[in-house]
Amino acid sequence: MESSSQNSLYVRLLRGGAATFLLLGIGLVVWLVDQWMKHPEMQASQFGNNAPYWPAVIVFIVVSVAAGATLLWRAASRLENGENLFEERHRKSLKDFEDDEGVADRESSS
Repeated sequence: MESSSQNSLYVRLLRGGAATFLLLGIGLVVWLVDQWMKHPEMQASQFGNNAPYWPAVIVFIVVSVAAGATLLWRAASRLENGENLFEERHRKSLKDFEDDEGVADRESSS
């Protein structure tokens, strides 16, 4: 399998994952709204304070699903643009450490 077709497979998988994540999130939000309609009296309480339970849970789910789907979709876009997602960006590779030691050895012998 050549590299471009393999990349397009990974792009489709990432976008499919984002779409699946969104569908599951929408299903969960619909179920939560249904539960809210059945049990509107539910309250969350902490330290003697009461607050509506359902809106907070729904907002948390919406924000979490949006973050997860955005992460997957952006990864697919970056991969589609030819970026290597597994490239080491923030850590030095073993070669870089060896180069640094070689420079230090040369400087100390001078």
